Amino acid sequence: MTHRIYYFSGTGNSLWAARKIQESLLDAELIPITKEMPAELTAQTSENLQMPESIGLVFPVYMFKPPRIVLEFIQKMPKSNYIYAVATCGNSPGKTLSVVKNSLLENGNTLSAGYIVSLVSNFIVLPKTKSDSYVEKAFKKAESKTQEIAMNVQKKTSHFDKEMPGVIVKPVSWLLFNPAYKRIPVLGKFFSVNDKCNHCGICRDVCPVQNIKMTAAKPVFLHECEMCFSCISWCPQKAINWTPLTKYRKRYKCKGISKNDIVADRYYKNK
Repeated sequence: MTHRIYYFSGTGNSLWAARKIQESLLDAELIPITKEMPAELTAQTSENLQMPESIGLVFPVYMFKPPRIVLEFIQKMPKSNYIYAVATCGNSPGKTLSVVKNSLLENGNTLSAGYIVSLVSNFIVLPKTKSDSYVEKAFKKAESKTQEIAMNVQKKTSHFDKEMPGVIVKPVSWLLFNPAYKRIPVLGKFFSVNDKCNHCGICRDVCPVQNIKMTAAKPVFLHECEMCFSCISWCPQKAINWTPLTKYRKRYKCKGISKNDIVADRYYKNK
């Protein structure tokens, strides 16, 4: 493939954005970022392998940063002369693109372009439910943005969307987000499963980091959580919660993305 688009997605926003970019590019391949990616998808393991014409990184914003698994992938990703990042978010992006740029430099890569695509937040702990008209307008605007991104990729355009001023981001990150970000893996201990669970296994299947193990009693959450809330959002019984804060919240799933879409391209087999 001439173009590669690596994406990480829990409830579907980033997968949706990645697909829209793919639709506007010729010869583009979508590749999910997971824990078990084949070596040929993470690095140039042979001199005979062709360097992709472009590499896109599409991911959600978590606490002003990319998910941990995306940062880990950046340290072993292939080389390309044109790399662009697309951060989807429902609220503020913080300095996410700057974090990606610096992380790429550590691996000898350079970020050629960076974009913020505003959609709808899936962090159901805090935001109020958005109206259908709000969601429709957000996705219509985002679709136009993805077409612009694809056009710039074809032309190898250097472009960076404006991020939040550091004078705002740094205090908030230092006081609130950085400590919480480091604790994300262990935040999984606050998930609970109620008696509505019918052991369908969907939560295990949609988890992008294999953090859920099915037992005879109920799903068990391990210690690799990314807080993507995919398990909560895709559970058909609404049996999963993260602290009491999510108990009465409306679950979020990206418009146009199904559970099968989330599961279909996983590069691991469920056990």
